[in-house]
Amino acid sequence: MKVNVSEFGARGNGTTNDRKSIQDAIDFVYSNGGGEVEFSPDTTYLTSGIVIKSNVTLKLNEGTVLLQDNDSSTYVKPVGDGYEKYDIIFGHNYDENIKWSHVWYKNYPFIYAPEYSHDFAVKGNGTLIMAQCDDTNKTVKTCPIGFYHARNFEISDITIKNYHGYALMPFTSSNGLFSNLKISDWTHGNGDGICLMNCRNIRVTGCKMFTGDDAVYIFSSYRDPRKSEWWSSDEPQASENIEVDHNDLKTNYCKAFGMILCGIDCPDPEKIEVRNVYVHHNHFETMGVWLFNPYTDKGGNPPVTSVRFEDNIIDGIECNFFETQISDMNYYHSMTRFENGGFQQGRCFWAMKKNTDENCVGVAADESGKYGYIRSFEKGDTALYQGIYIDDKSKANFRAEVKTENAECRLFVRDTDTDEIIAFLNFNNSEWEAKELKFTVPKSGNYRIGIENGDAKSGKAFIRNANLGMNPHAFGYDDVIFERGKMIFRYNDNLFRRDS
Repeated sequence: MKVNVSEFGARGNGTTNDRKSIQDAIDFVYSNGGGEVEFSPDTTYLTSGIVIKSNVTLKLNEGTVLLQDNDSSTYVKPVGDGYEKYDIIFGHNYDENIKWSHVWYKNYPFIYAPEYSHDFAVKGNGTLIMAQCDDTNKTVKTCPIGFYHARNFEISDITIKNYHGYALMPFTSSNGLFSNLKISDWTHGNGDGICLMNCRNIRVTGCKMFTGDDAVYIFSSYRDPRKSEWWSSDEPQASENIEVDHNDLKTNYCKAFGMILCGIDCPDPEKIEVRNVYVHHNHFETMGVWLFNPYTDKGGNPPVTSVRFEDNIIDGIECNFFETQISDMNYYHSMTRFENGGFQQGRCFWAMKKNTDENCVGVAADESGKYGYIRSFEKGDTALYQGIYIDDKSKANFRAEVKTENAECRLFVRDTDTDEIIAFLNFNNSEWEAKELKFTVPKSGNYRIGIENGDAKSGKAFIRNANLGMNPHAFGYDDVIFERGKMIFRYNDNLFRRDS
């Protein structure tokens, strides 16, 4: 089905609020099984918040403008099968006792998909222009596009301008594409670009942004106190399988690309781990990580696993990026010590090489405790490992309790960049036994350390209580300090020069 909003009474004169007509068009298409709601080219539609539905595409043609109305009395929220007005919160922050309590966390997004919406899109060569007001405390500040618990969505080719809140807020959502977006001209206050909070299976590609704050970032969150009627992080999911490619990201303040790791309080760390991130062919003005969580006093290392960088141009990198514990990272230093060797935190910090069997590698438990496993070798090679940075002056030994079922498998050390095997130790014992693999790496770099099937074409292997011992050596740092019981290294300025 394909309809034009003019068929439902939208005037498109830029001065009459067309919200109801636009919503009627969306609801009609939705009630008839889905389709496209089209806006005429070279036409400006004044509207307050609209609610997109499952199986509906909003098509903005060349020159289409959706202009946000600053009349707060025209805003509605979805309730059941209908809508009702709600009170807009004005100002910038709504609670002086909650840090970064921006009002757009409470106000519904300008284009909002209700919880559990699926198979929807906003695309075309049109523009969202947010409300202009001389008094910022009287401006209706809301996110241009936001949703929660959504899946199978596409936001592509549109431009967002004059915004005064985060531009895109997809929270705890899955299977999404952000493509060829242009975001610019933030007006005041915080102006983040794309906030990927607890999202999985996401691609951000071909976007050009000049934002007022962080441009694109992966956000690990749990029980964020800013939650509202339309979203929450009380039941998070891992931020995983995220590709960021061919973007040009600049920012007036903070990070063009980064991670915000605030989920450390979660009792199930697997649900707040950031893992499987592929970042390539981008230009970032800056890159960094937020390790500061203002909502907890709990220390520790938020888990991050498998971050791959290729062919990026990055003008400047904040030193906090190198303080992050990231297992199995290429191009930059991985973390320098083994984490979660006993699987107390589930699969956190353990990278998984899978074959065609999705369940060929994982973590399980029995009466003796938790352990990792690999299996289904007949369907291809598989491995369970951590990625560690090791200096060539270090003599290392990898210790673990292992066993097999009908297979000879191995402990291994491989070069992360070349996949060359540096050392290995075969084992073929049916009961748990402690094994030790001693090795010295040929050069300083990132190495993958764990278990793999080796030459075995069938059977299973298991690992628990793994540990890596190395001679301590602080490589490339100016000084060492201690904070919350952990050692922090500060890089000198010459290590990461903008012109090298």
